[in-house]
Amino acid sequence: MRKSGFFPRLALVNLARNGRYYGPYLLSCGGVAAMYYILRFLSGHETLKSVRGAVYLQSLTSVGCFVVALFAAVILLYANSFVMKRRQKELGLYNILGLEKRHIALVMCWETVLSAAAVIAGGILAGILLSKLMLLVVLKMSHLPVLFGFSVSLPGICETAVLFAVLMALTLLRNLFRLYRSKPVELLHGEHAGEREPRTKWLLVLIGLVTLLGGYGLSFTIKNPVEAMLFFILAVALVMIGTYCLFTAGSIALLKRLRANKNFYYKTNHFTAVSGLLYRMKQNAVGLANICILSTMVLVTVSTTICMYIGLDRALDEMFPYDIEFLQDLDRQSGDSMEYLEEVRREAASVGELQDLRYYNRYWVYCGWRSGVLSLNMSPSTQRTLLEVVTAEDYARLTGRAVSLAPDEVLVHAAGLENFPAEFRIARYNDEHPASYIESPFDLEGYAFRVQGEITEPIRHATTTLLGSEEAELFLVVADRETAENLMALDRERTARQFRIQLNLTGKDYAEKLAQTEDLVHRLSLREGGIGFTSKQDNAQEFYAMYGGFLFLGVFLGILFLMTTVLIIYYKQISEGYEDQRRYHICRQVGMTEKEVRASIHSQILLVFFLPLGTAGVHAAAAFPMLSCMLTLFNLYDVKLFALCTAGTLLAFCAIYALVYGLTASAYDRIVGGEAER
Repeated sequence: MRKSGFFPRLALVNLARNGRYYGPYLLSCGGVAAMYYILRFLSGHETLKSVRGAVYLQSLTSVGCFVVALFAAVILLYANSFVMKRRQKELGLYNILGLEKRHIALVMCWETVLSAAAVIAGGILAGILLSKLMLLVVLKMSHLPVLFGFSVSLPGICETAVLFAVLMALTLLRNLFRLYRSKPVELLHGEHAGEREPRTKWLLVLIGLVTLLGGYGLSFTIKNPVEAMLFFILAVALVMIGTYCLFTAGSIALLKRLRANKNFYYKTNHFTAVSGLLYRMKQNAVGLANICILSTMVLVTVSTTICMYIGLDRALDEMFPYDIEFLQDLDRQSGDSMEYLEEVRREAASVGELQDLRYYNRYWVYCGWRSGVLSLNMSPSTQRTLLEVVTAEDYARLTGRAVSLAPDEVLVHAAGLENFPAEFRIARYNDEHPASYIESPFDLEGYAFRVQGEITEPIRHATTTLLGSEEAELFLVVADRETAENLMALDRERTARQFRIQLNLTGKDYAEKLAQTEDLVHRLSLREGGIGFTSKQDNAQEFYAMYGGFLFLGVFLGILFLMTTVLIIYYKQISEGYEDQRRYHICRQVGMTEKEVRASIHSQILLVFFLPLGTAGVHAAAAFPMLSCMLTLFNLYDVKLFALCTAGTLLAFCAIYALVYGLTASAYDRIVGGEAER
């Protein structure tokens, strides 16, 4: 027993002989190790840090490292639990043949060491080989310049090795603990230990329904994007609790209802499938719930990030309606606004032909809105509202619509205001009779206004705010500059007065327009007391990096969730195949034909396989309203685009799921059919 090399050789033979179990386990762990190294490589890439916009990418990959590490623990513990259950008979036989528990423990230690070496070495090697490719992919997605050269992350290697060494050590401790608590007879027969027929737990069914409907209710009722972001985690938690409860208790109730239906149950394929699932549903339900939740995570993660990336150009158009926008702060900068305008016009003409040059004065301040009254003193009881004011002259020049207003008359546009008077809508549909005013519909610190009409769109200007627009906005067109100045004089410390110049450039593509923008800004910055600017092309670089990072991380994590799903499905089918082997062998002996056996097998597999997929589709559909609302925080308002992305992701996932079904069904059929006959 003590000869050198006996236990390592025995461990190696065990790994090879149990390749059907250890193969997917080691491949999955090695794949996760490679993914962790790649994310750690990207998050700590020194050259990448110097690229503008890459800070967002590296922040997202750092978050991805945490998620991958968490799922690495889940995969190792789950797969190890399955493998050790399948090997209980083998370990019990070792004990009966004379090996003491300490000898078996030594074999298990060597198996863990060899497995850890294969996972860590293979995972890191694969990660190093793929890291450059992944770097080029993410740079392409993020519209960042290509970085040449090849590098290896030593911190990434060390962290990956330490993480998986610790996880492997935890699985070993868990296995040793089980070994020392077990008895040889239990090990011999533990593989065949089944579940008693469970009782229907109606309280658990009720809890599942309440929590699931609660999560769905949050998704359908919350309309405020900020609230949707805050309550999203709660909704996810409720749906997860509901899923586990309904799969655990609801599935038992469903199977018993099927068994009570004589027309359905007393058929050869349904009889064996339903009875086989029912007696072990307690352990079956958790696996099905895991598959359902992971499938939902794949659908939500991938569809959301794809939609964000595809919709980025439209979001940029929303945030930056013009290629470049200059502004003069009238309270802080001296000089005539028209002089600024002529200088911008002259310098812009020297870098290229101008398009759509426009200018106007903008006045704005944050107020509190409550019951038709605007107050400069905001309080928790009021709704925070951005009040923007332009003059009738500027509005007419920008829109081509001549406006004639008295000092107490306004045109109005409201967005996001609670209890905004419905009477304002009258003017929009009654443009032929603009004299039908609404007397004093609201006032601002004593200034009462009559609404002459409602405009459908305010004057758009650039905003660098990532998380959508402000909660509420009230846009007013007033009679003249004197009226606007009087309003702003109510609180000079908090109000802002700006002169804005907006223009488009004639560059053929993004790079040419960016060069024109940089040239123009450089020319104007040489002047004393220069003016501020916002450039669409200049800001686009950071947004492409951020949204490209979201897409890369979303697809990366989608692959991780899919890998975990496939692993759970594979081990679940293999485990159930061996558990059903004897049962179907007995069915053949009592007279069931081969055709009937195969029909029963396929009936059971279809039920087990497609119940989680169908539920995941329902979850994704229920989450759609809340996710659509949250996407508006990223200036994505195209619900149709999100619906197409979700549908496309679901179709692609169904195709992969069907492929996995075909492979695992074939393996299950070989175990139950062919191997049972030998």
